[in-house]
Amino acid sequence: MDQIDNKEIAFVFPGQGSQYIKMGKDFFDNFSEYKIILEEASDTLKIDMKKLILGDDENMLNLTENTQPAILTVSIAILNIIQKEFEINVSTASGHSLGEYSANVFAGIIKFKNALLITKKRGELMQSACPVGFGKMAAIIGLPPEIIEETVNQINYKYSGTYNDNSDTINNNNIDTDKISKGTVFVANYNSPNQSVISGKVEDVENTCDLLKEKGAKKIVYLPVSAPFHTPYMQDAAKGLEDFINKGWFNDSSTGAVIFSNVDGLNYSKKNDAINYLLRQITSPVRWVDCVINMKKIKNIKVFIEIGPSNVLTGLIKRIDKEAVSYSVNSVESFKELAKIISKFTQNQSLNNI
Repeated sequence: MDQIDNKEIAFVFPGQGSQYIKMGKDFFDNFSEYKIILEEASDTLKIDMKKLILGDDENMLNLTENTQPAILTVSIAILNIIQKEFEINVSTASGHSLGEYSANVFAGIIKFKNALLITKKRGELMQSACPVGFGKMAAIIGLPPEIIEETVNQINYKYSGTYNDNSDTINNNNIDTDKISKGTVFVANYNSPNQSVISGKVEDVENTCDLLKEKGAKKIVYLPVSAPFHTPYMQDAAKGLEDFINKGWFNDSSTGAVIFSNVDGLNYSKKNDAINYLLRQITSPVRWVDCVINMKKIKNIKVFIEIGPSNVLTGLIKRIDKEAVSYSVNSVESFKELAKIISKFTQNQSLNNI
């Protein structure tokens, strides 16, 4: 790889599903910045975030209303450590679903404490949008999205008499929402060329998975959620969040950074666009493939640094663009490795041998 400059680096942030108990504990043990962020989160939400994140109660952490602010907290804590230790003037960011809130905090579009309040409410609304046990999500591995979309439409037509084109269905009124309860399934995440996630009513998702197995899916993984996220089933959650959000919490990007949206893979930096995208995101599929492709195409991004408790995005990025360099900073060990890489940036050395 040729020499890299800061403009060719993007920060990316993981979303729900990346959590695990004691995430970031080694950062907590070694950096005061981590402790400060945990204290700020606890004060803002009036809950013990240290106990939630560093404790042993996995069930409590996995409650959506807790998971979302917890992942945001860990991501921003690690981000603050990176920003204090290194001079990287990154001007491009994105995040997977929930992770887009971390990207907005990074860009200065929203303050951390307000992002905490929103993600806490977002989690509550998303979990309560449907009855427990109503929905299901499944990751489909080994098939291109075209085959998955075709199969989804087969199921939709069979059970509800409608087709779904996976566009922004609620905003564009492309679906009869009265028919949703009769059985509809959607593509919820376009994660890589060979991995997508479907979401919908339990029996529809299961029927779709059966068909996809017949069509050659290498692996199907049911996700540990009981609600059909990123579908029109979340329209009540989107409306509830719109009512909750204080537009005064948002600003235009104060750092000059642009964010690539999950909704359409395009970039934004203005507060009104941020509000619009974050609300539409709840009912729209996560177009992560488009985000990565467009970050490279529009901003010439060559290096992606994943900041948060997992390395999920790092793997997906490498599947989307084999030429991209992607690093995950989720532990002190990986942070030290980043230090070596940053040294090469600042010394204007090539990354060919990294």
